[in-house]
Amino acid sequence: MATRLTQQQLIKTLSEAATAHHEYQSNFLGGVRHEQWASWYSAYVLGRLGDFTTPTLLTGWLEEVSDEKPWFKKAAEHILFRLRTG
Repeated sequence: MATRLTQQQLIKTLSEAATAHHEYQSNFLGGVRHEQWASWYSAYVLGRLGDFTTPTLLTGWLEEVSDEKPWFKKAAEHILFRLRTG
């Protein structure tokens, strides 16, 4: 990736993904929980920020983050950690 990915970029984009996913879940799934949420978020984030990793890896990393708050910050930190450590 040409530019350095920042924690703030990830937090903002993950938050936007959550908003868009909530709308998708409400309007297209009739409020039913979307079990493949992480792959949906992954596609959204990579579409916005570029191919800084593979969809499979990003999906797995998102699934590793516990759902405690502040989730967006924890998820961004985890993604950056995984990118650094391979």
